[in-house]
Amino acid sequence: MCDVLVLEDDDLVREVLVEVLETEGFEVAAYATPQEALGRIQSVPPCRMLATDVDLGVAGLDGFAVAQQARSSHMNLPVLYLSGRPHHMNGRSLGPCEDFISKPFQVSDLLGRLHALGVVPGSQQRG
Repeated sequence: MCDVLVLEDDDLVREVLVEVLETEGFEVAAYATPQEALGRIQSVPPCRMLATDVDLGVAGLDGFAVAQQARSSHMNLPVLYLSGRPHHMNGRSLGPCEDFISKPFQVSDLLGRLHALGVVPGSQQRG
């Protein structure tokens, strides 16, 4: 089972996220487009968490829309929103299984948010 599904349209940011998360023991599935990510979210078994860029360069499908679609079939899926433009969160309230981190961020902040959402590497969960 995948621990974290990363949806990030910037290749470099996506690669760094994958490297950091895998180094910490997370199993990661990473995608550049909402369509690819949603296809994986609908698969069995699903990932345990979605980390999505808010500012996806795709008309009509931003990170919020992807999270909403993902939650239609996985109601309690934790979501970590990422953005280099924190003003996109203005006025948006986050639910109990949601958090936000502004890019650029420190690795310790990223890991802290994952843990706060109850997401630990699968090996720690099983062991």
